Amino acid sequence: MDSPSTHDPNDSGRSKSIASSNPLPAATPSLQRKILVVEDERVTQTVISLILRGVGYTVLVAKDAATALGIIRTGEPDLMTLDIDLSAGAAGEAWDGFKIVEWLKHYRGEKSVPFIIISGGNPATLKERAQNLGAFGYLPKPVSKQALLEMVRSAIGEAPAPPPSAAPLVPPKPSPPPLPPKP
Repeated sequence: MDSPSTHDPNDSGRSKSIASSNPLPAATPSLQRKILVVEDERVTQTVISLILRGVGYTVLVAKDAATALGIIRTGEPDLMTLDIDLSAGAAGEAWDGFKIVEWLKHYRGEKSVPFIIISGGNPATLKERAQNLGAFGYLPKPVSKQALLEMVRSAIGEAPAPPPSAAPLVPPKPSPPPLPPKP
């Protein structure tokens, strides 16, 4: 299996659920939604990917701008989580997450992929710039599982998962019929 930092073209796109102590019930996305995770830090990339795969999303990953742009061109993701500070890719490009968004707006115009900024940088500066570029939202690192899932579901228009304390609605069991009298 490829490392989490690359997209496996042989993967059918079907993600397997992981067993975990998930405080949010697993929501089954109505359609197999594809989320592109653009993150150069392997640990953060793995954590975000596992969270998203754990609730049924197909996750595409990119550790640099060139890989992200290739996936956007061919993979048609429904949403992108995007780190701002990215390492230079194999081709030596020095694009940050904002440059990816600027390119995407130029390349796709109004059909741009919605994106969520996930960064460990200065929140005050990043939030403002992210808003100006049309980000759906901003999450600081380390990312909260609940905040990530809520923001992703909202960004792609899925209903939020029920709170963990909500008991499933189960109709009461009918009473058994009375036993016939003994002869």
